[in-house]
Amino acid sequence: MGVEVCDPRWLTAVPEAELVVALDEVGGYAADGHRVTVLIDLVPGNVSMLRGLAAEAVGEGARKVRVRPHGVDRVDLVYAAVELNRIAEDDAVEVQFDVTSAALLRADPTAFVRVDPLVVKADGTVVPICAGLERYALGSLGSLDDLVAAWDPEPVRDLCRVALSRALADTGPLVSWYEHLTRTAAGLRSSC
Repeated sequence: MGVEVCDPRWLTAVPEAELVVALDEVGGYAADGHRVTVLIDLVPGNVSMLRGLAAEAVGEGARKVRVRPHGVDRVDLVYAAVELNRIAEDDAVEVQFDVTSAALLRADPTAFVRVDPLVVKADGTVVPICAGLERYALGSLGSLDDLVAAWDPEPVRDLCRVALSRALADTGPLVSWYEHLTRTAAGLRSSC
């Protein structure tokens, strides 16, 4: 099971984890010898700046660029996907775009009913899949193995099933899966 940490102090508890930080933090952590993934939030106002943001991250030492969309329309998602493909080729950097194709959701829906990766937030709270799912938290990091052993992942799978059915109703070619999950979780929380 993959694990992402948002603060390097948790790397001692989970040494194989991926360190995911904001653009302004990349340089310092890369200089300390960490393998760093930069997380860029893609919003309507910065879609055209994506290449520059990714180039800056690579220049600061990021080994991976991860782009998480928030509220961008379908046209911008397609534009960003094309641009990120160019960035991966031109800059020889690993790129992760937190979207999927609607065709893949339809073809292999079981691949989206999962509980990983686990994300260790800066305060040590461990949540499944992505930030925004704190309602489904395993607890605070002490021993990751103990947290996983005591955790019931079925509510997360239920959330994934509901989000999947809503995402499949979306007619666009690309789907921001994590955004669907967090919106669905927020909607379920407010309806309780």
